[in-house]
Amino acid sequence: MEYASAPGAQQKPLDENWKKNMDAIGINMTFKKAKWPDLLKESKAGKLQMWGLGWSAAIPDADSFFVMLYGPNAGQANHSRFSRPEFDRLYEEAKRLPDGPERNAIYREMNRLFLVYAPWRLGVHRIYTDLSQPWTVGFKRHPVMRAFWKQIDIDLPVLATASR
Repeated sequence: MEYASAPGAQQKPLDENWKKNMDAIGINMTFKKAKWPDLLKESKAGKLQMWGLGWSAAIPDADSFFVMLYGPNAGQANHSRFSRPEFDRLYEEAKRLPDGPERNAIYREMNRLFLVYAPWRLGVHRIYTDLSQPWTVGFKRHPVMRAFWKQIDIDLPVLATASR
């Protein structure tokens, strides 16, 4: 099995972990090293057997993840080239519905299909440590969105007091 990854100190322990675990179950794993832009290009062209990719949601909605499994998006957002007619039909149906119980039920079925066919192997969940000043209002890291900072404000009177 060939696992593609970028060179560097951050990736090295992840590669070593993959190698150790594959060795433990008798699977020979080799590593293809390339720069990130080259890996991205090869992934979109469907030329990588396996590689790691991180993702954070742009919006707090399951669509932010399911769009990457929608068959017609292969070669674009769908790097795994996952294609299941039932999943794609459900995705299209969910896109037409407003947020609510009916759409959530469809998302649960899509999630079940994702778990059954396993086009991705979820391997890492990074843990962040954040520091905040007393004059920061509304700071709370969102569990999947990176742009949580849009919800943060500054309490100017508290900042003025602290600056004296």
